[in-house]
Amino acid sequence: MGASALAVMLGALRALTALLALTTLTALTALTVGCTGEPALSGLEEPFRVPAGTFREGDLPGSPPVAAGEATTSPRVTVVESVNNVLRPGQVGKSLHGRTTTDAVAVALRFADLGTGHWVVPVGGPDPQAGGELTWTLALDVAHDAPPGLHPLRVAALDEAGNAGTQAEITTCVTGVVPDNLNACDPTIAPPRAVLSLAWTNDADLDLVLVTPSGKIVSPKQPTTAPPGENGTSPDLATDGVFDLDANAGCVRASTTRENIVWQGPPEHGPYLVYVNLHAACGEPAATFTVSLHLPTAREGGGEVLAEALHVPGQVLALHANGGAEIGLYVTAFAFQ
Repeated sequence: MGASALAVMLGALRALTALLALTTLTALTALTVGCTGEPALSGLEEPFRVPAGTFREGDLPGSPPVAAGEATTSPRVTVVESVNNVLRPGQVGKSLHGRTTTDAVAVALRFADLGTGHWVVPVGGPDPQAGGELTWTLALDVAHDAPPGLHPLRVAALDEAGNAGTQAEITTCVTGVVPDNLNACDPTIAPPRAVLSLAWTNDADLDLVLVTPSGKIVSPKQPTTAPPGENGTSPDLATDGVFDLDANAGCVRASTTRENIVWQGPPEHGPYLVYVNLHAACGEPAATFTVSLHLPTAREGGGEVLAEALHVPGQVLALHANGGAEIGLYVTAFAFQ
């Protein structure tokens, strides 16, 4: 057996031992909770959840991150990677992965500035291309009410005794609940000129429907305010509003039950009529919704930020479902001047 193969095998054995140690620790924690009669901590109120992880109250173990080139202690996370560092409220399954030193059995993570505890996930097998460092991967679900803005996410590696070394950190951007061009994280980026939003919370397939001043009916099936024939299927982003998605289409639950029409430039002047149509009830007896309009307003310190200018609640019943054959329930009207 070659030296590299032996190293990989030993790394795999260490990972298995680490997993067994973490499983035992988790089981003992659960047993202790059960004996005391206290409810298990699930982290339901945290700014994000890791469904495959274990939640623990309190500060993240280990010492704070240090600048590049400064001395670190083990066990530690050596790599944290993601496709991007943008998190959307309500997002499900955001993937993070990386590596740790070989003395780790698990990784723990939390926002440095938000939440009351941290999530723990066991490490995986060794990476032979990285000197046998142990790999880890996880998927997190972002809370619907996660505060927008920049938030440092810290990750620590734990050994069998629960000790941690130097923490790693990445800066994440939690977006606003409506599209804002990442303005919540970078105020130098201008927000859209207007966002019309429909939000609800169950499995029903609702559609936001808008009648423009020119008489065009806009919905997820006709997803732009561009006048018929003027631009074909390509809207003019200087003036036209565009849908971002068709939530719960075909009764397939979306991670975020919200539909938005976004105008990056000044919208067409005139009156707009807003409807909400129940395309399909999807087994729900009713759907309660909110229609809101968001417009730029001056931000303290300079620049602009989106602010809610209109908020109208409503409800549709299952018997109103029509498969898109009707325009739906009239909700409100507004005008751009």
